Amino acid sequence: MGRRKVPVKQINLRERERIRLLSNADKVLLAIFAVSFILAIVGLQVIRVRGLSVFISAIIASMPLAIVGISYCAHYRKMYMLALWSLAILAMILLSVDISWILAVACISLGLVGLLALVSVFQKAIFFPIVSSIEYLNIKTRLSVFDRLVSFLFSISGDLDTRNIEIDANLNRASIPWREVASTLRLSFMAGLFIWIYISMNPSWFSSDTFANVPVYLFSLMLYIPLLVMPFSIFMSLNVRISTRYRDFKVYDGVKMTLYKMLAPILVAFMYILLAVNNNGIEVVFYFVLLSAVFNLLINLLACLSFYRWFEGGVVNEIRSQWSTFRPVSMMMVVEDENHTIKEEVPDTPRRDLSDLGVMVFDDSQE
Repeated sequence: MGRRKVPVKQINLRERERIRLLSNADKVLLAIFAVSFILAIVGLQVIRVRGLSVFISAIIASMPLAIVGISYCAHYRKMYMLALWSLAILAMILLSVDISWILAVACISLGLVGLLALVSVFQKAIFFPIVSSIEYLNIKTRLSVFDRLVSFLFSISGDLDTRNIEIDANLNRASIPWREVASTLRLSFMAGLFIWIYISMNPSWFSSDTFANVPVYLFSLMLYIPLLVMPFSIFMSLNVRISTRYRDFKVYDGVKMTLYKMLAPILVAFMYILLAVNNNGIEVVFYFVLLSAVFNLLINLLACLSFYRWFEGGVVNEIRSQWSTFRPVSMMMVVEDENHTIKEEVPDTPRRDLSDLGVMVFDDSQE
């Protein structure tokens, strides 16, 4: 049988239909956070110029997440959360707790709800754009800035065929995934190094009038670390991987690999700052490092447990509902079964004549 020449259609990768998971409510939450975050930065600059109390700074720093938390509870009618929050604030008032602490605790507790809501929104926003970028990363003739960022962040090598991306589409949590929680905590610890470096470099942290108030400020700052780390956990939850004939490349492992490569120079810089820059005594600096590490662990542990218990399932279900649209069949699906030798042992097993499929022949001018 002679070869049949099959015309090859040139595909424009930019024309692929984009899958959007963000609802109108998600977009509103993002807009609320963006506006309030900008206003918070302006407010912090005003406080820095006027030299106001660190408590006020803590309140303003956590205010964007708190506003998102209130908006989330109001939109999804989770009034019981607002009721519990109101009762806690009322109890603190009856116990004659200082008003600064009441405001700080109120903003931070509501900020945790806003944090989890934003993590789920970020996961829905980045999942398919990143997966789409990875899919055609090593067959594009020209990479965009976003493609280069994805390649760096996920440690995608140039010799890896990235087209066959798969997920665990049947994910169903029966309990808290402690392995995922531990991995997120490790990444959060590395992200916390940047805050610890800032603490050790800034002499104002160690003044006597703010020494006792630093825990509140640290608590509000640590709320933002899960916002940087946890959105990538969706790639670990769904076991997003690039399948090959050998060992699969797990996309989440690429993120960890990139952060681990950055860890060594960060630690060297951190030790240099401790020993050479700070003049307040190394024992004082280590106290703040230990304090921030404890807050980092508590915040991220609480955020992870709450997210995997109440938020992850909704994000996973939305991604799975669109995955068949994004990837109807596996890119490595073949007509001839690689396990045909096992089937040949079964009597009367039909065999397919593959000669009727023909042979694809490409023009020399086409890649």
